[in-house]
Amino acid sequence: MAGWRGRSATFVAWLALLTVTQSVRITNLRVPRTYTLQRNQEPAPLVLDCEVEIDAEEQGFVLKWLFNNHSIYQWIPSVKGFAMGFMKSKIDTKIFTMEGSGPGVISIKNPDWNMTGEYTCAVQTFESTDKRSARLQIIVPESDFMLEARMGSSRADVDIMCAVQHVFPQPLVSVMFNTHILDSVLTHLDQDPSGLYSMTVRSRIPRDQIESPTPITCAFILVGTNYTKRRETIFYDKASTIQHKWTTVAVVMSIASLALSS
Repeated sequence: MAGWRGRSATFVAWLALLTVTQSVRITNLRVPRTYTLQRNQEPAPLVLDCEVEIDAEEQGFVLKWLFNNHSIYQWIPSVKGFAMGFMKSKIDTKIFTMEGSGPGVISIKNPDWNMTGEYTCAVQTFESTDKRSARLQIIVPESDFMLEARMGSSRADVDIMCAVQHVFPQPLVSVMFNTHILDSVLTHLDQDPSGLYSMTVRSRIPRDQIESPTPITCAFILVGTNYTKRRETIFYDKASTIQHKWTTVAVVMSIASLALSS
């Protein structure tokens, strides 16, 4: 037992010494949590930064960027920076020659939804290593967002349809009337060849359960993000309004007749 305690104390002391004497270290990792691709606009470059401190006597310095554990960029003092992997044509290597840019800065041209994932900066020398990771979520806003509420063909029901098209990541859609969320809905989710999602939600409500007019709301959120949108429409049954007007006229006429007869 005493021997085990001695070895444990030695191991802890070695770890503490290793931490104190770490000669290369990442001081700041800049990866945005989200990046939104604006429609009908050329996307701005996606810039990531990995700030590093290294002791002057350190040798064999290498900096790497990885995407989901796959190398996409490497910087070595003798050859500077070069891109690799599926982002080889996406990373702008000219940024590394700009004044004030460190070896850990990368600029990704024309980012797309499939660049969502974990980005890791890893640095090493002959004596020590360090790495940090952060997740980036690419957001693609909707191309269209529709909400409709109309009488069914039999006039016994109200048909509600809400659709959001061509978004990323996957949407969650909910429909409400009179602040009540509809549970009985038919949902269709589709992912097109480009990777974008479209979702349509339909519901049918008995006409006698909805007053006219009644506000109907549809909202969606993109999973794992704070991106949300909502639409509102007013269900308005013209037939019931006309009937209500005729009823009102009939009541007024009845009151007038009673007044004249008295």
